[in-house]
Amino acid sequence: MNQLQNYLWLLPVLPLAGALLNGILALAGADTDEGPSRGLSGFFGTVAAGGAFVLTLLLALSLHPNAVFAQAPWTWIDAGSFKVAFGFSFDSLTAMMLLFITGIGTLIHFYSIGYMAEDRGFARFFAYLNLFLASMIVLVLGSNLLMTFIGWEGVGLCSYLLIGFWHKEEANNNAARKAFLVNRAGDLGFLLGTIALMALMGSQASLEYSAISAWFRDASHAALFAAGTTGAGLLLASTLLIFLGCTGKSAQIPLLTWLPDAMAGPTPVSALIHAATMVTSGVYLLARLSDMFVRSPLTLSVIAGVGIATALWAAVAGLFQNDIKKVLAYSTVSQLGYMFMAAGVGSFDASLFHVFTHAFFKATLFLGAGSVIHAVGGEQDMRKMGGLWKKLPLTFLAMAAGWYAILGLPLGAGFWSKDLILERAYGSSPLLYGLGLLTAVITALYMTRLMILTFFGKGRDEKLTAHAHEAPFTMTLPVVLLGLGALGVGFFWAGMIPGLDSFHQMLSPVLSPAQSFWARGNEAEEGSALLFAAIGTLAALVGAGIAWAIWSKAKIEAVGSSAPKGFGAFWTFFFDYIHGIFIAATKALAWIGDKIVQTVIFNGLLALLIYAVGMVGDAVRSLQRSRLRVNLGLSLCGLVLLLAFFLLGAW
Repeated sequence: MNQLQNYLWLLPVLPLAGALLNGILALAGADTDEGPSRGLSGFFGTVAAGGAFVLTLLLALSLHPNAVFAQAPWTWIDAGSFKVAFGFSFDSLTAMMLLFITGIGTLIHFYSIGYMAEDRGFARFFAYLNLFLASMIVLVLGSNLLMTFIGWEGVGLCSYLLIGFWHKEEANNNAARKAFLVNRAGDLGFLLGTIALMALMGSQASLEYSAISAWFRDASHAALFAAGTTGAGLLLASTLLIFLGCTGKSAQIPLLTWLPDAMAGPTPVSALIHAATMVTSGVYLLARLSDMFVRSPLTLSVIAGVGIATALWAAVAGLFQNDIKKVLAYSTVSQLGYMFMAAGVGSFDASLFHVFTHAFFKATLFLGAGSVIHAVGGEQDMRKMGGLWKKLPLTFLAMAAGWYAILGLPLGAGFWSKDLILERAYGSSPLLYGLGLLTAVITALYMTRLMILTFFGKGRDEKLTAHAHEAPFTMTLPVVLLGLGALGVGFFWAGMIPGLDSFHQMLSPVLSPAQSFWARGNEAEEGSALLFAAIGTLAALVGAGIAWAIWSKAKIEAVGSSAPKGFGAFWTFFFDYIHGIFIAATKALAWIGDKIVQTVIFNGLLALLIYAVGMVGDAVRSLQRSRLRVNLGLSLCGLVLLLAFFLLGAW
């Protein structure tokens, strides 16, 4: 047995210890000029995250194919045959997720030292950041659904704390509350779906992922959820409800409105949420429960439909944004749509590969945007920027690498994962492929617009751009490293990096049974991978070319609100309007319940009952007599009648 598995518990404990130390420093006054040095906070926070990454790397390198490291310090729930362990499980899927979660998370912690250097809440910020990382590690490392749910709620809490970190601004508090409440709706789906799954499994119910996978792989159980049975309904309900939970964490229709508003938090928070942690949770859970989801074709069709609808809607919304972080936020929503579409056509490995590559290029773009914002004194409106490539050459080159990768241009990270998803989508449905290709064109359009407005042309607001300069080393180094990753990590899929197996083979022990089962009943059309790559590259070039033709010579007005107007506002806030209608309907129902059900029906019935009781009381009282002989006589008659009743019954 590999001795390293005895230290699985250290993975979440290290950042948790960092959160505790930074919490103590915050209480000791590290966020004031008189308190302990802020350098301690940055050091503890970054070392805690880095320690988790080093341990993850050691575990991943020592993990043999098909092996699983497991640790269960104690049994949490013990109710007859139903047991839930407080346990951790580390397999190839866990390794892949934790490598980029802890690796990119460490770089974001290091970046935050420079970005938050002047902030009064420095130690508190690092405490929240460490707690966020610890929660995400628990979510992925947990051996069962209940452990995952602890991490699931943990990242929800930390997103609330970090999105509303600058809490003196009411808009930031509103964004934090919105994220918290929208995610609670999804979390209810997670819980109800778990209960439906337990009902389906019956006496063999378990929350352990290994037991769930084994149960669904057992052919003898297929009759329990065959079409037309109660089990089929439970399976459909379970998968759809759990998927609802995934739409909350991963910002898919209908629970996507919170993620763009999450830009209210500091930029490192945006990078951590969008690239390395929270939004990947839903995709991870689908893959972890892939053996269950492939038994429900209708649910997978819903997932694919929601995924491509989200991808296309968010891509169009990104075109109308002037806030540099908002553009990237809608880009994240769109890219997540690609991931869900891939899962919906049974290609969980392609979905996870895009999770992996997206983490690098989206972290590059967000941290690069943070450096730009830092250079121009906090301004986020791209229309007031321009000409910054000369003043921020390293930031420009890193963001250009991220732009190259997200467009899916040859050999960039997105070239491998995005085109793979489109190829798999075509095998399932040419319509999905066509919509996905259209989304790729629009992606190239709005991302090229971002690069043009930010870095090219002349500075449109001299007060902002005249004195712009590169960020400190602590901010520049992570951006450059991530930019290099955005160009190179795609090679993992083909196994072109010496000594490393391909990404597909790495995940095969976990995902192969589910994908093989799905493939047997869903024969896909095959096409030339080179042809798909060529078409995808052409789509990216078309979108970039249109953007260059429109905005490279356009006169940009650097005035007014950055919020979209007209049709752009309607499209951007469409689902906010839907949520508003739903909330209004809920309030109307509550009013009906209060005024009609409570006042008219309940109070009316209560009054009627009181009247009836009064009448009975009056009738009984009329039988009462003040004379003792009469009362004794009536009691004796009653006793005789009772005795007669029982004697006749016995006879």
